[in-house]
Amino acid sequence: MEYEKAKRLAADPAADVRRSLAARAGLAPEILFYLAEDKSADVRRTVAENPATPRQADLLLTKDAEVSVRERLAGKIGALLPDLAGEDKEKIRELTNQVIEALARDQAVRVRQIVAEALKDAVDAPPAVIQKLARDIEIKVAGPVLEHSPLLSDEDLLEIIANHPIKGALTAIAKRRALAGKVSDAVVKIAAADPQESATVKKLLENGSAQIRED
Repeated sequence: MEYEKAKRLAADPAADVRRSLAARAGLAPEILFYLAEDKSADVRRTVAENPATPRQADLLLTKDAEVSVRERLAGKIGALLPDLAGEDKEKIRELTNQVIEALARDQAVRVRQIVAEALKDAVDAPPAVIQKLARDIEIKVAGPVLEHSPLLSDEDLLEIIANHPIKGALTAIAKRRALAGKVSDAVVKIAAADPQESATVKKLLENGSAQIRED
């Protein structure tokens, strides 16, 4: 689409016209940045979903007043993660990490949950974000990371266990693949003393890859 035509459509009074424009892949970055501040939440949601949206606009959308806009953005960032490792431009990598960090701090649990699900298996996720998500106050956010993230060391897990984790955290850790013996011991020590954690012991015993001392 010609730049001048895109500019006219971006200023069209009809929200449907602006939303259709925001969904296009070949738009100039400045047009998408302009639409990221559109008064229509539908338009901003479409910009948030568009993979062509520049990271500067994504960063702007992390502060959007509409939770649904931030949810769509979180979903898109998850889809872009596999490409981060091969990203040539360091500035774009840095901006992408800033977007992820902002979404991981979002007040809406659903936004943080989407980010946690996207990052749970990632080996190139921002380490600070993984640490934060693993200690989230909501198990639907912390759980996926505690169970799956390869970026959590045994020392990280032991520190989390020792600091009275939220309900469900021990169970998530007990299900980790190739759980180390010292972490299993720590899980058992806490779980065995709490009748409400019987499910955790069961999950640990069912975990065929966990190292568990015979006694």
